[in-house]
Amino acid sequence: MKVTIREVAREAGVSVATASNAMNHPGIVRPETREAVLEAARRLSYVPNANGRRLRAKQSRTIGLFLNAMNGEFYGVLADTMNQVCRSQGYELQICIVSNLDSIRARLQWLALDGAVVFWDAVDEQTAGEMATSECPLVFLALNQQGPHATGILFESAENGRMAAEYLYGLGHRRLMHVFGRPGNYDAEQRCQGFLDALEEHGIGRESVPVLDGLFERAAAYQSLKQYLQAGNPVPEAIFASNDLSAIGCITALNELGYRVPEDVSVMGCDDISLCEYTNPTLTTIRTHFQEIGTVAAQEVLRLIRGEPGRLIRQNGLLVERKSCAPADR
Repeated sequence: MKVTIREVAREAGVSVATASNAMNHPGIVRPETREAVLEAARRLSYVPNANGRRLRAKQSRTIGLFLNAMNGEFYGVLADTMNQVCRSQGYELQICIVSNLDSIRARLQWLALDGAVVFWDAVDEQTAGEMATSECPLVFLALNQQGPHATGILFESAENGRMAAEYLYGLGHRRLMHVFGRPGNYDAEQRCQGFLDALEEHGIGRESVPVLDGLFERAAAYQSLKQYLQAGNPVPEAIFASNDLSAIGCITALNELGYRVPEDVSVMGCDDISLCEYTNPTLTTIRTHFQEIGTVAAQEVLRLIRGEPGRLIRQNGLLVERKSCAPADR
């Protein structure tokens, strides 16, 4: 028997009107009430009337942004630039921080959204393909996805990794290290792959390149590198960190252990966050144009809403030389 909105309301302990508003007009109910209703609907496997949802969605003027976290500069810039584009076109941006794939699927089904941007590590290409079969316009960040109602925006992460390897190798460094990002993350895996591939082409085998855990976090990279060096392992000539925060953590660890950057060890990151210009020394990095991603993503959702077909967009990186890397002393 099909579960009704009345049963969802009873399960959540709210009125039918409140339950309906929580699903269809989330801006007029308290966040905790909306979460209680959505959780009750999930437990009961409630499926709303699709035709009614589409009719409401046509008038919602709301775009969703699905994330699993808001830590780090990228997420704030992404949300802010998306919001600016949405507001300029008469749309509201609703940010949804979710903990599992079911939450994304449920909110896409229950919330009255004209379209959405999805940026979460656990959404792989197969899952994105399944989600893209809906009529809701979707933009996937860091996923190779394209369909009638779906666009993928790819950061050329493998090429960024290759760029880092070529740059450090060109400076004469042969004893290199990589500080990895987060396991399962597309950008982390691609940057590492590109870095190791390029070094291998120069005769530097993968087994000779230490890869430390960095988790895209300053503290994690700091701890990993410090423990590695305190264990008596060889000091690298150069380090490529999967993002700038990890690179900054590496510089802190090196300084604490008495090594100078770049005189003893060259360090470079990836992304070009605003802190790069204020570190000591200033950080050499690869600009991934993440400041533009929010604008591109929001504009792409609006393009899909207008009925234009999905496509694949590639964002190329740019090497930004500062003071944290120097030629090898050979």
